[in-house]
Formats: sequence, C-alpha cells, structure tokens
Amino acid sequence: MKNALILKEIFRQNRHWESPEEFFFDIKGIEYQRTLYFSLLPALQKRQIISIVGLRRVGKTVLLKQLIRSLLENTPPEHILFLSFDEALLAKGVTLVDYIDAYLEHKAPKHGQLTVFLDEIQYADKWQHILKRYYDTQANIKFVISGSSSLFLQKKTTETLAGRIDEFFLPVLSFEEYLSLKRVSTVLIDAYQSAATKIGDVVVDAHRYDAIIAHHGNDFITHFDDYLRYGQFPELLDIQEREAKQRYLEEALFKKTVEYDIPRLFGVEKVDELKFLFSIILSEAGALSEPTNLAREVGIDGATVKKYLSYFEQSFLVYPLYNYSKSFRKSRRLLKKLYLGSSNFLSLFTDWRDNEIAHRRMGFMVENYVFSLLRQQFRFCSFYRVRKDEFDFLCTHDLRDTRTFQHIEVKWRERIDVRDIKFLTRVAKKHNAPATVISRATHALSFDTAVIPAWLLK
Repeated sequence: MKNALILKEIFRQNRHWESPEEFFFDIKGIEYQRTLYFSLLPALQKRQIISIVGLRRVGKTVLLKQLIRSLLENTPPEHILFLSFDEALLAKGVTLVDYIDAYLEHKAPKHGQLTVFLDEIQYADKWQHILKRYYDTQANIKFVISGSSSLFLQKKTTETLAGRIDEFFLPVLSFEEYLSLKRVSTVLIDAYQSAATKIGDVVVDAHRYDAIIAHHGNDFITHFDDYLRYGQFPELLDIQEREAKQRYLEEALFKKTVEYDIPRLFGVEKVDELKFLFSIILSEAGALSEPTNLAREVGIDGATVKKYLSYFEQSFLVYPLYNYSKSFRKSRRLLKKLYLGSSNFLSLFTDWRDNEIAHRRMGFMVENYVFSLLRQQFRFCSFYRVRKDEFDFLCTHDLRDTRTFQHIEVKWRERIDVRDIKFLTRVAKKHNAPATVISRATHALSFDTAVIPAWLLK
C-alpha cells in the first residue's frame, strides 16, 4: 500500500513524463528567466549537488521547472525526477529514500545520466546523509535541491556534504526584474539598463543621467515606490487591490514562515513570542538594536531573543548590520541594526493612506533596499557611528585597505544639503576613498562624492 501511494505521488508530480504542457502550465512567470538562471545552467553540467536557497515565494520552484524545461531539450523526460515536499508527503514513516528508490526501481532508465530535483528539501529528515550516500555510490545521479532555510542548507552540510555541494542564493526580485515582469515600456527599461550602476562604479556619461531624470524620473519613482511596497515577490505583481496584497504578505510569507516554518524546523514552542518579536523588529527596523532591549520589550529573556534572532536570520527574514571596527571580530560585539530580507515586509503593518507614516516608512524602505544591494556586492558591510555622528553604510572587500572603502548615505528627499553629509564626506576624505549619496531624484558628480537616485542602482 505504501509503495503504491508513493508511486502515485511521483507520477502526479512528474507530468512532464507524459504531458509537459500540463507540468509547466500552472507556473506563472515560467517564460521570464531570473538572473540566477543563467548562472545555474553551467552548474547543471558539474558533478556537485546544486542547492538553491531563499525566502518563501521568491520563485525557487519556478526556477527549478525552468531548469527542467532546459534539460528536456536534450534529455528524455524519464531521466528527470521532480519532487516538492511538504508534511503530507513525508508522513507515516515515508522517507526521502522511499521516493528516490521507488523512482529508480519503477521509472528511471537503467542507463544514462539522471537529474533529481527536490524542492523544499528541509522538510525531509536526514536529507544530507541520504544525498551523501547516493552521491558517493551512484555517480549517474545529479541532485538539484531547494530550501527556505539557510541552517538546513549551510551549517548542516559543512561536514556531511563538504566538497559535494554548490550553494546559490535566489534574492527577491531586483528592480530591473520587477520592471520586466510588470511589462513597462521598453523605453523605460532601455533607459534603466543604459544608466543603472553599482556603488563604486565610475559614471562616465553624466549627461545621460540628467536626461533620464528629466524625461523619466517621475515614472521611475512611481514604479520604485510600488516595487518597495509590494513588488519584490513575483506573485504580488498579479494582485491589484492593496488589501489583497497585504493578505498575501501576511498569509503566504509572514504566517507561513514565522508561524509554521521556523517553529517546525527549529523546535520553537512559544510561537506567540516569536510572532511578537518579529512584529517589534518590523516596527523598529533600521534602528539601533540590542537583544537586552528587545528582550525587555517582548518580555522574554535575552538568551531566547538571541536564539530567535538567529532563526530569523537563518530563514532570510532579518540581517544584522554592525557598527564599523577595524577588527571584524570586534565589530560583532558592537551596536547593531536589523534590516529585513524584503522591504515589502514593512507593508504588513503600514497604513499607506497616512502621508506622514508613508513618507517615514518609504525612507527606511529605500535604506533597506540599498543595504540588500550592498550585502550582495561587498564582502564586508557595516554602519559608521562615532558618538552622535553616523552615516548609513561603509562597505569593502578588504578591511585592511581604507582606499577600497565605499562610504554611503541614503537621503530620500528632494534636495540634499551639503551640511547633511558633512560627516560622511569628512570620514571618506580621511580614508582617501569615495563617498556616495543615494537620493530620490538628484544626480551630481564631483571629484570625491557622487549623488545617485536609488532607482538607478543595480
């Protein structure tokens, strides 16, 4: 009976064996290829296990099915197995081994390369040891796995799958990906692609920037506002009503991750504490944060707060940013701020009809967005605070060479006064390094300071 049910589930999930159009039909956005897709294609040809991690609903399943569609161009369908796991599939003594063995015995060809895709693998007990056994004994099987928790796809693989696994992170939609999926005018997309820049890149055509701001600045700001509020998850782009967008964020992301995933994966029993702590973080994101103060607000001990914060970080919900120190180790003992895995999370508890609240929230959303870009671009990021003076970000690949430091301040306003960035430019000059101000619509270049609109970053 158990084997029959396993085989029934395998055939249900692998409709590409008989009817590929049905297998891909229910996946929205299957035609659009995320940036990460092009990095994964060559990795499919390597022996190592591919692991894809990221927040819930960022598009990991779509990405797996796009890779399957690519393989089907030159691979017989039966050589590819796809399984997406949840609690029901692994109940009553059914294991990951049962599914893989059933496929190998009843459907897989006896010869040739096989590719096994396992979606949300963190729900399968001892999956690391299981994959290691197949990897070491059956060289013809290539595994591609995905998951929504970094703990289960990083720390537990350190010893078990050392040298056998390559990890890739799928972030929320970039602004360029959002523009493409929203199908905005090609003129706007071309303008973005012609001028978008990374922090630290030298902008050689200042006139192009000025022309884009003059002709398209208002359109970009409108789309950027929507992107920061409700545009970083692919499925949100198809939802029109604001209330429905909020329900999606609450049901598909907040409740599913904080109320279900984290308690189950990490063994948290007091879910209400977990939820309350996350709501506090949302309300105070970007402010100086200490576990002791958070513990006092939530009403639980500091050790538990630290543990919960680590769960949020390992689930891609929250990222800490520490005050700068020449010693990377020492910086971990200094003041820190907490940033969010997506600025869209702030829309959970924001009334956008209140202009004062909306303006304040939008300023932090831009700051959170800039941090997410910097975190992907640089090896080290911190904020820089000396007594009461502070600027938002200091980033580098080499802490020993101050000339490589990037000094960044976010000013989401119409006009930027030189006095507002005095501390930023003074520290940058001391380090003999450039300074960058991220603005709302202002662009300016000088010998040592660049002002760039946030929506022209990439």
